[in-house]
Amino acid sequence: MKRILSCILFAIYTAFTVLLTGCIENDVPLPVIEPRITAMDVEGALDVMIDSQTRSVKITLDETTDIRSVNIRSITFEHSQTQASWNITGVHDLSEKLSVTLSIYQDYVWSIITEQPIARYFTVAGQVGGSEIDTANRRAMVYVNANVRMDEVTVTSLKLGPKEISTYSPTIEQLRDFTDKVQVDVMVHGRRETWTLFAEQTETIVEMISVDAWSAVVWLKAIGIAEFDNGFKYRRKGDSDWIDVHGAAVTVDGGGFSACVEGLTPLTEYECCAYSGENQTEIHAFTTESVYQIPNSGFEIFSNTESTKYYSFYNPASSVVENQTKWWCSGNKGSTTVGTSYTITNPDQQDKMEGNYSVKLESKYVIIKFAAGNIFSGEFVRVIGTSGGVVNFGRPFTLRPRKLSLWLKYQNGPIDRFNGAPDNGSVKEGDMDRCQVFVALGDWDYRTYGGTPESPVQVNTTDRSTFFKSDSEAVIGYGAYVGDKATDGWIKVEIPIEYVSVSRKPTHIIVSCAASMYGDYFTGSTSSILWIDGMELVY
Repeated sequence: MKRILSCILFAIYTAFTVLLTGCIENDVPLPVIEPRITAMDVEGALDVMIDSQTRSVKITLDETTDIRSVNIRSITFEHSQTQASWNITGVHDLSEKLSVTLSIYQDYVWSIITEQPIARYFTVAGQVGGSEIDTANRRAMVYVNANVRMDEVTVTSLKLGPKEISTYSPTIEQLRDFTDKVQVDVMVHGRRETWTLFAEQTETIVEMISVDAWSAVVWLKAIGIAEFDNGFKYRRKGDSDWIDVHGAAVTVDGGGFSACVEGLTPLTEYECCAYSGENQTEIHAFTTESVYQIPNSGFEIFSNTESTKYYSFYNPASSVVENQTKWWCSGNKGSTTVGTSYTITNPDQQDKMEGNYSVKLESKYVIIKFAAGNIFSGEFVRVIGTSGGVVNFGRPFTLRPRKLSLWLKYQNGPIDRFNGAPDNGSVKEGDMDRCQVFVALGDWDYRTYGGTPESPVQVNTTDRSTFFKSDSEAVIGYGAYVGDKATDGWIKVEIPIEYVSVSRKPTHIIVSCAASMYGDYFTGSTSSILWIDGMELVY
């Protein structure tokens, strides 16, 4: 009887337990660990760019690699437990974008995008101007002088596919008659592409295409007949003698030619023309732009106007109007929120090259965060708790200097504070720290880049997607200096500025100096100090 009662009680207990268990929800959240690709080894790749913000890998292949049969030799993930929806290593067709789902606890879709730049050209004897290559529609066009017989055209160069491995039918020697369009089959990797070539006559012999005047240089571009002596002439307005620009000073592209004329005087009127053989264009007039130097470029002016905790590099009492308002800013406002001893940017009277002061940028560990010594054109906006800060980069500027010149002194140490680095970055804890000075000119719209009309580019150090990008479509000119070794005292540094366009005019300039170039990631060495003095824009 007792055994029966025990069995009944056990059955009731078991049923109750099952019922109770069924009512309890498993609401313990899974940890969020986002899987990331950190490296990819691709056969035939010139470059592999990994962007964890957009979850994309951009591969640039050399000309000769078959884009439909690319060997991905290896891939590295940030977390070893990462699972991929398909095997990324191996041979794949990368002619179209691929998507792969990476998973740890949650799923994230990454894209693999591949591009393959191929240099293409098509030139003929008697050509006027440059060739027009339409890759998307596989068309190429040239213009020839009206005296050229269209059934006796001499093709001087032809390259429509990858170098050395492309074959053509008909061959370049067989291409003569261009009274109508001509089709050429290009064979590469066992596949055929059919291109259509056109040649048209034009009455034009020489024509000036553009005249882009900067402060001390002018960029000239024209078209003429390829075999002729092509060049330019210029003179200061009012002078009688012309100065000839030809030979090695002229860059030739078929019948197109261009030149950069240097050594001009700012705010001065000039005249110019282009010539091709005995033929000459009409005279074009242009005026060079002004020059302007960065305010307080020697860091001689500073005050406690903003705060008694730190120095700011302007002074409302200055006798120079441009030094009465802020142009330079630093991270002092953020680093000193925990105490006046944590300034990272200061004037230095003891160590300088010009005048009475230099600026000293000192990287420090500020309680719980690493702070890189820095100074930049713009405005420190706010601190985000203990996570980071927000700054707005840039100051209004419409000129186009060729270089940024400065005096620099650097001492560095091994990276002892590591909190990440850019994707594809080779830096790790223990590596020697690096300093960076960069200058950028662009036409950033503050409504797109998050800043203000005065300082349009906003960077939030807690959001990597906002970090400054030198390849942004708004960047017109950019140059940078990176130093990974301590200098033997002061050194003179000249930073050439490379422009993507000679005709676009900037609206703002960004100048940024940092004792630890990965300071945005809170990575660097607490031993790093960078001194800057005597900045100058060279036009």
